[in-house]
Amino acid sequence: MSTLLAQAILSLENPYNPKYCCNYYICLLSHVDPCYHTGLWEDPVQADPPYATNSYSNLNLERLVSSESRAIVTAVSKFLTTTRSREEMAGLALRMEKCDCDRTDPLVDQMHAWQWKTNAYNRDPPGFTCRTNSLEGLLAIMAEVVYNALQLSELEDNPLRHWPQSVRDCLAGDFETSATMLCRWLDAYPILPLLRVIAGVCSRYGEPAITPFLLSAHLPKNIVAILRRGMDSIPNDFEGEISPFGIVYPITLCFIVMRELNTRIVDGVSTAYFYREQCPLLLETLTRVAYLNEKMTWMMDFTWELGFDIGGVVHAKLVLPYDATLYHPTILQYSKKYRLTILAPLPPYQLAYNIMRTITEYPADCMNLKCTSAAGASMMCSGCKRVAYCDAQCQLAAWNGQNPHKPVCKQIRALGDAAGFPIYANPKSPPPDMTGDEFGRLVQANSGMGIQQVRAFNMKMIDDDRIRRVLNDKYSARYERLLE
Repeated sequence: MSTLLAQAILSLENPYNPKYCCNYYICLLSHVDPCYHTGLWEDPVQADPPYATNSYSNLNLERLVSSESRAIVTAVSKFLTTTRSREEMAGLALRMEKCDCDRTDPLVDQMHAWQWKTNAYNRDPPGFTCRTNSLEGLLAIMAEVVYNALQLSELEDNPLRHWPQSVRDCLAGDFETSATMLCRWLDAYPILPLLRVIAGVCSRYGEPAITPFLLSAHLPKNIVAILRRGMDSIPNDFEGEISPFGIVYPITLCFIVMRELNTRIVDGVSTAYFYREQCPLLLETLTRVAYLNEKMTWMMDFTWELGFDIGGVVHAKLVLPYDATLYHPTILQYSKKYRLTILAPLPPYQLAYNIMRTITEYPADCMNLKCTSAAGASMMCSGCKRVAYCDAQCQLAAWNGQNPHKPVCKQIRALGDAAGFPIYANPKSPPPDMTGDEFGRLVQANSGMGIQQVRAFNMKMIDDDRIRRVLNDKYSARYERLLE
C-alpha cells in the first residue's frame, strides 16, 4: 500500500475524529479512477480532477485501481454510515471545513497544493452542484465512490478485480444504521450523490436494506423536495431534449429511488403511506412533471411512468377528488385504476368486517350523498337499522341514488345481525372486536350469505368514497416512522 493511501486510511480509522480537512480527502478521492471500467452509468468524478498548480507540477498521485482501493472504499463507507447526532454532524462540518492540517508533512502539504475550481467537480446539472471545499463536497464524492463500488460489484467481469470483491464489501455499517445515517446526511445536505447511493443500496441489497429506509420520516420529504427542485430548475424555454445527465436528471433520479422503494415494499404497506405527509406537494409536483413529460422527445420513459403510477396510488389511497384542474389526467387515470383494487386483495371476510365497523362507527351524519343539511341525522334506515338519514326524503333519495343503498340494505342487516353488531352508533354499545376469520364463521353460520355474496357486497361498499376513505386510513398496514 502506498504511503499516501496508508496515511489517509489511518487518518480515518476513527470516523468520529478524522485527522485532516475536507481539502485533503477530496483531493485523495478525486484520484479514485473510474476510467478502467465501461458500461456503468456514471463516473464518480470528472476525468480531470482540479488538483495541480504550476508550482507543484510534480504532484502525481497514483490512481487507486489496485487492491488498495478496497481499503479506501471501506474507510469511506464507514465514515458515511457511522452513527452521528445532528449536533455531531454540525460539529464535524465546523472542524473539517477549517484546515488545521500539519503542512510540515510533505504528503499532507502536497494534498493541499492545488487550486479549487469555482465550479463543483461533479456532473450534476445547475442548481444541484455541490459546494467545493466543504463537507457537502466531501460527502458528495464519498457517496460517489460507494455508489461506483456498488455498480462495479454488479458486473460479472469486474475490470477492477479487487474493487470490491463482493457487494457486502461496499457497505461498512449494518442496514439499519446505514439507512438511518444516509437519510440523516441527505436531510442535512440534500444533494444528488447521496440520493444516488441510496438508490444503489436499495437496488443491490434488496428488501433487508430497504425496510429501514421505509421507516425514515426524512427520506420521503427529501425525495419530494429534490423532485420539486428538479422541476423548479427547468428553464422556461426548455424544448424537451434529453441526455443521461441533462437538466431532467434530478427528476429521473427521484423516480429511480421511488421505483426501488415501491417495488420492494413489504407487509402489505401501501406506498401511499410512505409519502402521506408529503401528499399535496408530491401530487402537485408530479402534475408539473407530467405536463413536462408531454414536451419530452422520448416515446416513453418507463421510470417516469412509474412515478405517475405512484402518484395515482397516492391519489387513490387518500381518496382525493378527481379534479383535472389540480391533477394531471395521467395521474387521475392511474388513480381510477387503483381506486377499488387497493382494498380488493384483503381477505373478503376481513374486509367485510372492516366495512361493518366503519358503518357502525360512522358519525351520525346523513348518508344521502346529496344532502346539504347541517342538522345531522335523526333516523335510521328502517331496513338495515345501521345507516342514518336526516329524514324520510333523504332515505328515499339514497335508496336508488348515487351509490344506492337498496342493493346492500339487506346484506348490511344480515351481516350485522349475524355477528352481533349494534343497530346504531352508540359508544356504550361498541361493535364487537373479532378477527376476520371469526367474523367469517359467524357470517357463514348465521347470515345465509356465501363467500361470493360477501365479495360482491364488499365491492359495492368500497365504491362509496366515504367508506373507502375510512378503510384506507384506519385499517391499512403502515410502518411506524422514526424521526431520526
